[in-house]
Formats: sequence, structure tokens, C-alpha cells
Amino acid sequence: MQASIQPDFTWSRDHIFASGAQNIVLLVEWRGAPSSQQGRKKSHKVAAREIELRLWVEPHISLTRLHGCRTVPGDDRSLLFPLGKILTGQRKYIALEFTLSQAPAGKHDAVWLQWQYKQPYGERICELPMEKLSLEYSHHTGVLQESCCFHVEKHLEILRTEEVLEGAERLTRMGKQMEAWELVRRHADKLLLLAVRTGDRLLSREAENLYRKSELEPLIPNKLIEYQNIRTECI
Repeated sequence: MQASIQPDFTWSRDHIFASGAQNIVLLVEWRGAPSSQQGRKKSHKVAAREIELRLWVEPHISLTRLHGCRTVPGDDRSLLFPLGKILTGQRKYIALEFTLSQAPAGKHDAVWLQWQYKQPYGERICELPMEKLSLEYSHHTGVLQESCCFHVEKHLEILRTEEVLEGAERLTRMGKQMEAWELVRRHADKLLLLAVRTGDRLLSREAENLYRKSELEPLIPNKLIEYQNIRTECI
């Protein structure tokens, strides 16, 4: 029987420098499995509801920040993330930031994860097999220059958009309109610059929506061209 959700996990980096503490991001994505009638009907039905993700971390890794989710008290050893429902064909994302302690070179277990959800109809609880994610530690200094995985960077910045808007709303309530404006402006500019660098259309749309929602003017094309030229010279 096909599972109602199809998860995937992506680390922001492939390797970790073994001789010092570092930060790393885990992008968690899950997709609602398509139904057998998906091809004949345009409407999307609920694939799974009351989705929960339980997380266990190894002693050398600490969870420091969440994006796109919240946690509720679990047992003494795990964290529990309630993730609501998902429709067939829909994709959802959260990002988890971790701090890593020093460790010997080699492959080390990092986190353990297990999904639980209910079928669209009825009260039956389903569980997916527990998954173990590992990280490769290395003493090679070249790993310090390793860039962040673009797939993770992209969705992390999109998830941060809601956090930025909430922060701007708090500043506005405090009477700090200029600080709120600047906070939104910086994030919209960051999304747009990343879109120009990569040609990603989703990032472009996110930036445009943020400018429009906040009644801001986007960066002028000359500034974007200047930014691209600087990056080309650096490369």
C-alpha cells in the first residue's frame, strides 16, 4: 500500500569540517501522494491529516532554530512537530537549523526521524519507517569553502519571508515604521538578487509579491546588473 506522504531530506552541505563547531540546515519536504483519480479530476483531495514528525538528535548536534514550523513537548529524548494536513500533489517544506560540535573525521549519525499521520477518512494512525540521516566529517580545509546547496538556500529564504513579515508587524505596532520598512526591503532585495543570480522564477515571484504587499519599489535593473558583474569578477 502506497504511503500517503512522500518525504525527502536535504542537508545544506555535503561535508562538515571536523575540527570546529559549525551550523547546518536540514530542509524537510513532503509531498501528498497522488490519488488514483488524480489524472481525471482537477481538484486536490486531502492525502493525509494530523501529520506529525518526531525528531531525535545525536549528542554532538543541537537544534537551534526552526523555520516554517513549531515544536510541542514530546518525551525526554525527542521533539515533535505538528504539521497539519497535505493535499494530493501538494509540496510542503520546513527547515531546521543545527549547531554541530567537533567530531572525528568520518561518517556520523546525526538525526533520526519518523512520520506519523492519519488517513483522510477514519481514525487509523499510519507510521513510516524511522529514517536515519548521517553527516560526513572531514579534516580537509576545502570543505570550509563549500557553498550552501541552492535547493536548501532557496526554500530557507522563502520560509523566512513569513518570519520577516511577522517581525515587521511587531515593529509597526511599536511605532517603528521605518525599521519595519527596512526589514521587509532587505529581505525582498535578497530574494530578488538570489533570483537574478540563479534565474529561479519562484524566487522572482516571491520577491515581487513581497514588494507589492509592502508597497515597495524593487531594486532598479542597473543595480542588479552591477551586482551580477561583481559576482562574475569574483568567480
